[in-house]
Amino acid sequence: MKNLCFPCILLIFLAYGVSFSQSKSPAGYITGKTPVGFESEINDFLRHDSASFPHGGAFLFTGSSTIRKWDGLANDFKEITVVQRGFGGSTMKALNYYMNDIVLPYKPCKIVVYEGDNDLISGTDPAMFIAQCDTFIGNVHRALPKTVIYFMSVKPSFARRQYLAIQKETNRQLKQLVKYRWKTKFIDITQLMYDKEGKLRKDYFESDSLHVNAECYKAWAGYMKTKMGIVK
Repeated sequence: MKNLCFPCILLIFLAYGVSFSQSKSPAGYITGKTPVGFESEINDFLRHDSASFPHGGAFLFTGSSTIRKWDGLANDFKEITVVQRGFGGSTMKALNYYMNDIVLPYKPCKIVVYEGDNDLISGTDPAMFIAQCDTFIGNVHRALPKTVIYFMSVKPSFARRQYLAIQKETNRQLKQLVKYRWKTKFIDITQLMYDKEGKLRKDYFESDSLHVNAECYKAWAGYMKTKMGIVK
């Protein structure tokens, strides 16, 4: 490793989604462009936090638009206090980059992560995605060793049928990862997306055939609460 050139080291860090320092305004907002984008969305969260910072010990839900568009999240999980920090179009690499902005400061007791859809369609292979999930786990537990992390499975959809095989492989590897990681669990919501005949449920999707609707979210919540020990 000692003879590895600096550009090579930089490429390794970028591949694994390691966060680099970012330019901040005096008020703490992100200025300019970052390597992963989403500056506007993250600044919206920072502005919200500056006005009313969430209490520590809540359940943090973060990830891509599957979390962002969960409009009934607080009501679906009314038994707990939730902090919703999904930013549409995001990837695991982007979530790792913004960890110090929208994950660690809240000191959540539990974190629910949904990523993978956008990673796979942008060319990230399952092994790289899993490596980035592992980076997330390591960084969270170094700062918050008691926090439990739940990874949701990548959901199937009509709009991305061509990715079903790679999604299945990604979910398989993600399930394997959590077996060897402390305080990390896998919630397979994929099974809920099919009817008794094994067909993908059209009634669970919005008109874009990609994002799910309120009925689907309620089904997910009921299942997830049992897996997370919120209800029996």
